[in-house]
Amino acid sequence: MLSLLTRKKRFGDPWIGHPRLNQGLALHRRRMQLAEGLCRWRRWLVAPQGVAPGALPLPAAALAALARDGCVQIPDFLPAASFAALREEVEEAVATAARLRPPGGNRRTGYQRKRPFPGGFDRFDGGTLNRFLAIRPASMPEAARVCADPRLTACSRAVIGLPHRPANMEVYLTVHGEEARTPDLQKVLHRDTFFRALKFWLFLRPVEPEDGPFEYVPGSHRLDRRRLQWEQATANAAIATRAMPNLGGSFRIQEAELGALGLPRPVSFSCSANTLVLADVLGFHRRGDALPGRQRLALYGWLRPYPFSPLPC
Repeated sequence: MLSLLTRKKRFGDPWIGHPRLNQGLALHRRRMQLAEGLCRWRRWLVAPQGVAPGALPLPAAALAALARDGCVQIPDFLPAASFAALREEVEEAVATAARLRPPGGNRRTGYQRKRPFPGGFDRFDGGTLNRFLAIRPASMPEAARVCADPRLTACSRAVIGLPHRPANMEVYLTVHGEEARTPDLQKVLHRDTFFRALKFWLFLRPVEPEDGPFEYVPGSHRLDRRRLQWEQATANAAIATRAMPNLGGSFRIQEAELGALGLPRPVSFSCSANTLVLADVLGFHRRGDALPGRQRLALYGWLRPYPFSPLPC
């Protein structure tokens, strides 16, 4: 029973996926509503806070768009000289990792386990390679400085009422695979979990349409009546059928279903280098379609909090 008060989202859990509690008492919906109420409370407590004195300003329109749409992009996030130094540093780290640890391949569909190596790890989503490199101040001082940027905390507090954690950032290289043989489930619209969480990418190279841009359904982070009904119905179906991936708690949705929820089509976030893209991943999103072999390179950050805490720290 204690699993009900954790981050756990898998409906294979006997309590989270309890058939009678979900069908009779709408357990999943109530769990979402409790997490949402506590998130709103945390945001209210920290609402007056802003960016630290002396820091670069954060556009007010960006925070407004993040609250309204659930996702926003902020171009020219860093001064030109700072960004140039950052990109040179990270590109060198990525090239060194490729030389010392050439990426392998994967012929299995679905979400694969980590393949660790010194300084990072590889993980495959179908044929798509996700390479993560740890950011250490001694070897990547420019990247470490960006990790501590106070504007990231302002954005994190706006979404989940909690500060950004610099330790939750990595260099992230995405290399798209061949979809026909090993499809990437991250290219199907989904939401990550049952409570608000934040992900963001500071792109170090331009992201063109053929590079598989991040895609997001504007407004899909809002928990209105139709969305909550869909959530509970999807939970009930996952419990009854035991079908993955919904049984794992990261619910998938087809684009054709969005209209019934009053939602628009996804927006694709192609962008120039030095653009920060932030998303509340309670909303529906996906990795866009790409040509095989195309790459994205970013500093990547995330915060998936304990959802039932009333404290904004």
